[in-house]
Amino acid sequence: MTNPIPFAAAAALLLPALLPSVGAFMSSSSSPEGALRNGPAIAMPSSSSLPAAFIDENYPHAPKEAANNNIDGRAFAESTVKNEKPPKILPNGGRITLVGAGPGSPDLLTVAAHRIIADPNNYIIVDRLVSQEILDLIGGEYRVANKHPGCQHEAQAEIYRWCLEGLEGGRHVVRLKIGDPFVFGRGGEEVLEFREFGVEPTVIPGVSAAFSAPLLASIPVTHRGVSNQVVMCTGYGRDGTSPDLIRYHEEQTVVFLMAVGRLRSLCDNLVTKAGYPVSTPVGIVERAGCPDQRTVVGTMETIADLAEEYDVRPPSTIVVGEVVNVLLTEEDFGRVADEAR
Repeated sequence: MTNPIPFAAAAALLLPALLPSVGAFMSSSSSPEGALRNGPAIAMPSSSSLPAAFIDENYPHAPKEAANNNIDGRAFAESTVKNEKPPKILPNGGRITLVGAGPGSPDLLTVAAHRIIADPNNYIIVDRLVSQEILDLIGGEYRVANKHPGCQHEAQAEIYRWCLEGLEGGRHVVRLKIGDPFVFGRGGEEVLEFREFGVEPTVIPGVSAAFSAPLLASIPVTHRGVSNQVVMCTGYGRDGTSPDLIRYHEEQTVVFLMAVGRLRSLCDNLVTKAGYPVSTPVGIVERAGCPDQRTVVGTMETIADLAEEYDVRPPSTIVVGEVVNVLLTEEDFGRVADEAR
């Protein structure tokens, strides 16, 4: 075992039956030194402070004092890990389910997602970019978030207010999010907020556009001899910032979600700062899986102009790399251009 401390910590939280096998790193004492506040024991070194490398690796958001061993490692770890989750159902019957709607086509909903949105008793809070075809399947009351560029914070606060109102009314609240909730969808943030409301949400995964949108446009994200790695990125970081650029690698595919609004600056930065050749193929898949799906294909040099010419809008998935040209033929390019107009 090369790194027994993280394993022991994970075992203490997730697999109590494995604790005896952790050996010297575990304490069988019932004293505070051998327990994580009223929870299971957690592995700690005999020193009163965790090594800086351990804190850096396992608690990247730790304060600098912890990394320098100036605060007690055990106290920091104990304050970082929550003891328990809130209940899934409130005393009044209120509960919440976080559901992935997939890229847009109703045929790509999971069976569980379809069943829960069709229930007329459920109260659905819907992302703005969820397709009309999926909205038509909702059996009960629903509200659509007004999350347009520039007003995300206000819209998110409104979403939380609607969810809280539903929970306080004892309803089954369904938070319907495009794609998969945990792939650049703020799903984790919403789970933490719902826990503050006193309820643990159930999560139903969705089909992420990161892989399904390219497939629906005949673009394989990997292909032997062409691409042996895939990187998923968002076009917008926290508070509208730009995420770190991915350096160019010939046998790499990069998939960008929520990036069409800053496509030109993204391409310029990839060329000038990340080493991408201007001839690198780029494909954009708009409204993947819907009847009006469109695919626009160009290069790092031309794709921004093409996107403006064809008025490409969200939700769109951008694929960068040589895989864009693997399956598409001249016939496809002609058909795509006609459809885009």
